[in-house]
Amino acid sequence: MSELLLKVKNKRKMPFLRELLKQMDFVEVVEQNPVKPNRKQKQLLKDLDEAVDFVNNFKKGTKAKSFNQLLSEL
Repeated sequence: MSELLLKVKNKRKMPFLRELLKQMDFVEVVEQNPVKPNRKQKQLLKDLDEAVDFVNNFKKGTKAKSFNQLLSEL
């Protein structure tokens, strides 16, 4: 079985396209809805991005913050 991903630019055309594809007996329509991260997951991703940036800057020679500076930010 082969797969084909379609990106429909006009959302109003989706019902027509969906119905058209369902009428073809050689096509199986499998819809996938993208999962949106919740607030907690977004914060985790933001924190991870900051950590990666910190490590990359440290590797480039940027001076790291002291322990007291980190505590004062909390």
